[in-house]
Amino acid sequence: MSALTELTKNRRSQYVIGNNTDLTNEEIVERITKIVREVPSASNSQTTRVAFVFGDKNVELWDHILDVQKDVLQGDMWERMSGVMEGAKNGVGTIIFFEDLEAVREMPTSPSRVEVYKQNNDANVQYATWLALTEMGLGGTLQHMNVGYEQGFDKSVKELLGLPEHWEMQAQMPFGSIEGDPGEKEYIEDSERVRVIGE
Repeated sequence: MSALTELTKNRRSQYVIGNNTDLTNEEIVERITKIVREVPSASNSQTTRVAFVFGDKNVELWDHILDVQKDVLQGDMWERMSGVMEGAKNGVGTIIFFEDLEAVREMPTSPSRVEVYKQNNDANVQYATWLALTEMGLGGTLQHMNVGYEQGFDKSVKELLGLPEHWEMQAQMPFGSIEGDPGEKEYIEDSERVRVIGE
């Protein structure tokens, strides 16, 4: 099995995370920054931005997210996701993914394609970042706590962290040492997902 295949297989959603690692914040930032630099983007537009949040600021971030989401998420969804948000405070930190809307507007494409390319750019960085964390022996999850955008949640997170107004939040990735078992992963048949046409 190739190193990439093994890494892809080992990448799992790790909800039970801690801060038991010998890696420094600086080492983590340096590794991920190199990955972000090399990830492809549509027409080399490089629209994706990432913010690293560590320590007390990470706890403050997730307390804020919890405060906002309690008024937005309903019933079973709140029961399921509040534990994820609480657990995120126990990790090493959180990587937040944004799209720079000023850079997005400069993409050399038709307006009808901008949203697709923007999402592709961000998804590429998210997945590559997740693989890099896995390679470092760290675990995480990809969260989309953007529910409440209409109420200004996106703006309030950027204000909390001192980030530019023209950055549009896409997702959060709380990460840390792996402190639990992710459980079994179920797979559908490869033939349902992969078709081979021609010789």
